[in-house]
Amino acid sequence: MKRFYEKHIKEKIQAFDIFELGNSFVLFYIALFFTIPTLVYFGLPSLIPGNFFYADDKPMSFVAVLYLFLGISFFIAGYWVNIFKKWRVPGNDIFRGPWTPRRTAFVFGLVFAAGLALKAVNIALGIYSHFGKNLSVVNGSLYSIIGLLNLIGPLSLALAFAYYFYLLREGNRLYKAWRVVAWLSFALESLYGFFSWSHFSVIVPLMIYLIVRHYAYKKSFLQIILAALLISFAIIPSQSFFRNKDLFFIGHKGQSSVNAPNGELETRVGRFVFNTSIRRVDQSRIVEALFTKTEHFLYGKTLLNFFVSLGPPRFIWKDKPVTNADGNELGRRYGVLTPDDLGTSVGPTVVGDLYMNFGLWGITLGMFLFGSFLKFIYDYFIVHTSRSLSGIMAYSIVWIEVIKGMEDWIAPVYAGLVKLMVIIVAVCLLLKSEQISITTK
Repeated sequence: MKRFYEKHIKEKIQAFDIFELGNSFVLFYIALFFTIPTLVYFGLPSLIPGNFFYADDKPMSFVAVLYLFLGISFFIAGYWVNIFKKWRVPGNDIFRGPWTPRRTAFVFGLVFAAGLALKAVNIALGIYSHFGKNLSVVNGSLYSIIGLLNLIGPLSLALAFAYYFYLLREGNRLYKAWRVVAWLSFALESLYGFFSWSHFSVIVPLMIYLIVRHYAYKKSFLQIILAALLISFAIIPSQSFFRNKDLFFIGHKGQSSVNAPNGELETRVGRFVFNTSIRRVDQSRIVEALFTKTEHFLYGKTLLNFFVSLGPPRFIWKDKPVTNADGNELGRRYGVLTPDDLGTSVGPTVVGDLYMNFGLWGITLGMFLFGSFLKFIYDYFIVHTSRSLSGIMAYSIVWIEVIKGMEDWIAPVYAGLVKLMVIIVAVCLLLKSEQISITTK
């Protein structure tokens, strides 16, 4: 029995690649749709005091569970079959090959400076904070371009970590200098993300570190577990606390925590952490509402917006249609948000968007195609490049966009990914270009 465990089970556990897109998608899918319903199903609300759960928290309906199970089953099938495995997409050579020290330093400085300049622009225009943004800029024609370019900073961070871990692995003494560069960049991106009040922005630097280290240096399941705990129970709650202290200081009965009775303060802390971490991930309500309340399918209407999103930016195409519906209006239409939730928005999620367009056919065939496409992405950047530095750098950014996009509309996420690839390819071409000459005195 011990030999069987060590040969089969232990070996498979050690070989499991948590950052392979298919594995990451499945794990996040489970977290998105089954966390709260499963806790409620097993009676956790009656075991945990302190009103951590809402009165309307309930196990999922059979229909929702069935549809979600079909979705993930067809996704896994598509991932293993990989109908796109024979695609010969040009440009894979861009992501192969080593980086030279001087060229890498030059490109990093260029990308880092661009990211720094963009941060200054965001602050100057009043769109740095995730809330309370300058609406005249947000509603303007340049806002979408600025939003796309915001990943330039994280891209420079991925470049720095990739080269640092490569040098560390090779025993090159230059790793000491790049270690300083990488961690200073990490600190800058983390602080900038924290005070933007965007949950997404604050965890991006940590995810880049984990993904790049995983492929460029070595695996560490312990670091991944510690990072998950840090994000869920420290970083996100801390950011939420500083962003809106009223969520903490005013309890569910309206008392101030300063004069709270014994035990109430501890309960309030636990409830706050639970709501800003575990409940923040939960998307079960919106997807169940979409499955049970959608009366008329859209037959590709929201998916075709992919091509509109790829069109010229709004400052060129003045009458460019809005490519994704208002998330607040969507939530109120399906009864997930109340009329008072004016500042809250929800996304339909990938599986919900597919269902809104084609019903069960969308869930089954659409998730099958998604599985194959994500397998193609993983193979393109990681397998076919033999984990090259450019491939790892690009994959870390693409991974973040794909996993984050699971909660959103499909069309704008993947149209944005195409545009983002233009920037990534340009950086990789600079890293490979033999025409860049750097002279030193």
